[in-house]
Amino acid sequence: MPILCYEITGSASPNPRSTTGAEDGQLSAVLKADHEAATAQVYSELVANRLAMFLGIPVVVGVPARAATDERLRFAALRAAEASLNVYDFTDDDHADPDADEYAEVALPEGMHTQSGHAYAIKSLCEKYPLETAQIAVFDLWIGNEDRALNFKAELSSQDRGVIFALDQGSSLLACRRGIEESLACLERADQPTFHPFQKLVNARYCGAMVERIMSMPDWAILSATTYDDTVGNVMLHEQFATYEVLLRRKKMLGDLVDRVLL
Repeated sequence: MPILCYEITGSASPNPRSTTGAEDGQLSAVLKADHEAATAQVYSELVANRLAMFLGIPVVVGVPARAATDERLRFAALRAAEASLNVYDFTDDDHADPDADEYAEVALPEGMHTQSGHAYAIKSLCEKYPLETAQIAVFDLWIGNEDRALNFKAELSSQDRGVIFALDQGSSLLACRRGIEESLACLERADQPTFHPFQKLVNARYCGAMVERIMSMPDWAILSATTYDDTVGNVMLHEQFATYEVLLRRKKMLGDLVDRVLL
């Protein structure tokens, strides 16, 4: 899989204190903050990103961020460098399926989620990247992410395997519902999430391997990703520990979730 690069903006300048030829530069990023519809978005993005990095899920890198003039904590999701890539933009609501007429006779699997559009492109995506799409789908079920639809991009048209990456986990974990308590209650339920855009398209063997990877993830790694020494945005310490505990419980129900939603 090619390395996912990030977008450098502006001009770089020599770092006067560097002895290794380093430069001062800027990376393009999407800045997210907690808001009324997702009061724990920053915390949820941060935790999901750290869990994904540990598990090897292809998501864009994000970091906590603050401005010098604004103490509000934000989550900075780095923008991928797409200039040299032929990327199909699933995030575009108005993007029609490529060569729709060509696919007119292609049957979509029964039970496939088609309400979000891009149905033939998503089918092509899962056929070209069976391992990565299975990993993303199982991960989404674990963190309670019902907002994966259209939150990914990939190279589809090239003959060779290219880049695929997921973005925006801001509606998962403690932001899967409007409030923190509502989100925790939702995560406790064995019937959530109810759907996934890759359902009926993913490889069962790869899904099973991803379930095993999450099940074998050390408790200390989950604790490290979910708990911090201070409040994160609107999320207090006891709510962070509650997230850790509910993720441990969700590991045990993950296999059943995969069978019900994805396969």
